[in-house]
Amino acid sequence: MAHARRWARLSAPVVTALVVVTVGQGVAHPSTEGVPANSGPPSTAAGLPSMTVYDPGLHVMWLADADLAATDTFGTADIDADGSMTYATAVKWVYAMNHSDNGKGYLGHNDWTLPVTPTPDTDTTCSSNNNSGGGHFGFGCTVSPLASLYKTLGLSWPNTAVVVPGSTTGPFHDFQPYIYWSRTWAGTYANNFSTLSFNTGRPMANISLHYMYVLPMLPGNPFDATASSVLVPVDKGQAVYEAGTGTHGVTWLADADLAKSQTFGIAGPVNVDGSMEHSTAVDDWVPAMSTRRWLGKTGWRLPTQDELEALYNALGLSAQHPVVPVPSTMLGGFGDIQPYLYWSCAGQSVVGTCQGQPGSGQQWSFSFGNGYQGTDVTENLLYVMVYYPYYPAPSPTTRPTVPPCRPVSGQPGKCV
Repeated sequence: MAHARRWARLSAPVVTALVVVTVGQGVAHPSTEGVPANSGPPSTAAGLPSMTVYDPGLHVMWLADADLAATDTFGTADIDADGSMTYATAVKWVYAMNHSDNGKGYLGHNDWTLPVTPTPDTDTTCSSNNNSGGGHFGFGCTVSPLASLYKTLGLSWPNTAVVVPGSTTGPFHDFQPYIYWSRTWAGTYANNFSTLSFNTGRPMANISLHYMYVLPMLPGNPFDATASSVLVPVDKGQAVYEAGTGTHGVTWLADADLAKSQTFGIAGPVNVDGSMEHSTAVDDWVPAMSTRRWLGKTGWRLPTQDELEALYNALGLSAQHPVVPVPSTMLGGFGDIQPYLYWSCAGQSVVGTCQGQPGSGQQWSFSFGNGYQGTDVTENLLYVMVYYPYYPAPSPTTRPTVPPCRPVSGQPGKCV
């Protein structure tokens, strides 16, 4: 059963190279900006208020609800309330979407697909290359549909698509519903480190070149807190003592995104939203906190992955529950883009079908949290955007108008 879109009453601006198509009561009303003449709107199913966005660069029609699964599962099981799901579930959800409405498909289309990343990927605009892993990875990619869309929407790495306003979570503030670095080596490659998603609560592993968030901590109870609860504000609320971790507990910085406002003048790059590479966090930013004696203390460090998991649980969060709600937004005609990872799939071409995978037990992904193209373990919980191939009909050839012939007096067979 389809539910009302959370953003349905908001107006949708047209972004350069994208054309917003409003669908309602079975009639599509496309903007004429950038649409070839006589292209015609896509067919739609009557009575389904929604929107699509035509991408003339990719020749696809995107579904404008960037998190439809949060409100319409099409009867697919194992989709979290926020719309995130495993890759296998994403494939089932798209299948159910194509077979909905008595087989006619959602909005009258049965050719919806996950965005297809051409594999092996030959995108030379990516910041790094890993031929053994299936192709090009990193920031700055432009060939895959999601990477292309990120750029077309006016975004550039490592910026997020949705700025999350400062909010409180228990005794913490400015938590980001994204991934946080730990100091735990992932044990696979030299530059892979364990992380924890404060969007889904899942432990993960990421290469150090990602831009992610940092929440430093101090071992023990340096502010001599009295453990009246699991999480106790100390130092006038600037830190939080967690009594449940380890023999003596740990003390967290209460500002879960301090780097957004305090870079400590380090040489390593820190993005305006406070995210940074792992090496910047370990080698520069966290040590600078101790050098500056932040809150009057030295010994600040990154937490282990286990300590991050314990904190997620101490905050009373259940699995697959974002630490803060993501604001409902409109961006370039799209509603509810999540500042997180989205599933893509391997295939021969952008408008082809999903087939194969870039690595064992992995599938392509793209982050609207920082613009990174990579791969994720298929059991991770990511979000889903879909499109269907759409090639507008070419404009009919117009023949020049032939003026009527007027006979010339005295010159048979000649006219002007």
